[in-house]
This record gives sequence, C-alpha cells and structure tokens, in this order.
Amino acid sequence: MVDTLEQFFAQYSEAMDNADVQRLTSFSMKPMVFVSDETKTICHSLQDIDKVHQLLMSSLKQGGVVKHIPKIMQSMRLSDSVRFVKVRWVFCDGADQALFSCYCSYTMQVENGDTLKILISVLDDEQNIISDLMKQAQEKK
Repeated sequence: MVDTLEQFFAQYSEAMDNADVQRLTSFSMKPMVFVSDETKTICHSLQDIDKVHQLLMSSLKQGGVVKHIPKIMQSMRLSDSVRFVKVRWVFCDGADQALFSCYCSYTMQVENGDTLKILISVLDDEQNIISDLMKQAQEKK
C-alpha cells in the first residue's frame, strides 16, 4: 500500500505543479470535506470541489509556489478500504527553493479495488501561510 500511496501523491503533486484543477478534482470522492482551523467545507459536487482547488492553486501561485513536494509521514489502515495518510508538503519557487511547508492529513478510500480517492482533507497550517494566501485571493475576487 505504501507504493500505491507514494504513486498517488506523486501524481497529485504533478497535477498541483501543473495547476490542473480538474485533475486534482479527479483524485477526490463525492462528497469531499476540506477542513482547516478557519474553514470547514463540504463539497457535494465536482464543481464545488473544483472551486476549492481553484482557490488553493491561485493562492499558492500568488505566493510564488510552482513546485509541490509531498513526503508521506504516516499512513494507517482504518478499514479494508479506508486509509489515513499524513503528508508534509514542501512548497517551492521556480528555483526549487523551499518557501514554506505544512502538513495535511487525508482520509482516503480505495474505490473499484485499487483506485484511491480523497474523502477528507485536513490542513494543518501552523504558520497560517496558506490560510493567509487564500484570504488574500478571496479578497481580490
């Protein structure tokens, strides 16, 4: 399962690097829940999930982030089809210099026997960098 998780997050980070919102959404299961200290969003449609991903990607771009590096810190089997995964994300600029990092925890479910999908994403943004970037992006709308 570790190899499957690493492949999943390699593909997920590639979609982030390319700011491919639709591909990011394809890694999600409906309904999907996004949680941070400041917000709790339940997305019942792919369009709702797209909106959250679009805000996240535009916020990170505004912060100078062009590369997203995942490091799986912990994974745990919760049931036959449900996994918990904690990832440390390092966000880098165009020169591959780390700008900041944060942790994100995911509850994921195996679908159709081998395809992982995200059910719940919990952002642990201790430094509030992503939260601040997202607020700025929303204010510009």
